Amino acid sequence: MEKQELMEVNSEIERINHRVANIERVAATIEEIADKGVDAFCKHLKHKEETQKKTLELESAKHQREIELENTVHKRSIFIIGATVLGVVVLVLTAMLLGQIELVKTILTSSFAVGAGFGLKVALSDKRKS
Repeated sequence: MEKQELMEVNSEIERINHRVANIERVAATIEEIADKGVDAFCKHLKHKEETQKKTLELESAKHQREIELENTVHKRSIFIIGATVLGVVVLVLTAMLLGQIELVKTILTSSFAVGAGFGLKVALSDKRKS
């Protein structure tokens, strides 16, 4: 009986060894999958960071272009208003030198009427606030 008990014990030991080997393979597989998961997550975070950085750069460039456009429009408006005022002053001075007081009144009245109709306040104000 001892021999048979010894065989049963050996058989049980082999079965346990086989199960332990299976458990070790499963543990190794889980460890490998976990490593791959961590690597994938790190790559995802790097990609997300790069995407956010590119988005910020694009937004910054867009904002800079908007500022440049706004500055260009503002310079153009100031130039047009300045040229208009200079033209009115030249007309008024010319009319005054020629002694045409009624013409001066007409020029000034027309200039103010056109300015009010055009809406100088709108031309000089910031359109984004509207």
